[in-house]
Amino acid sequence: MPALTRWFLRSALVYLVAALLVGVALALPHGPALDALAPVWTHLFMVGWVTQTIFGVAYWMFPRCSWARPPCSSSPRSRSRSTRARA
Repeated sequence: MPALTRWFLRSALVYLVAALLVGVALALPHGPALDALAPVWTHLFMVGWVTQTIFGVAYWMFPRCSWARPPCSSSPRSRSRSTRARA
């Protein structure tokens, strides 16, 4: 698993824990001051956890699109195509 994938998934877990803590605080009986945290919870959950998880899994499933292995790298497959094109 690429290092970038691990970083995305670790940060997704941090966002998930933060969203769960805010969600529990919103679920408990509270005053009107905590009602302002509803958009914060939505942002932490949707933008934080979901987005980081999607990017982490995408870099894991499609590693040739990551920085560790750029898409235009010289691979045996791309060399065989270039030699066929010359012949």
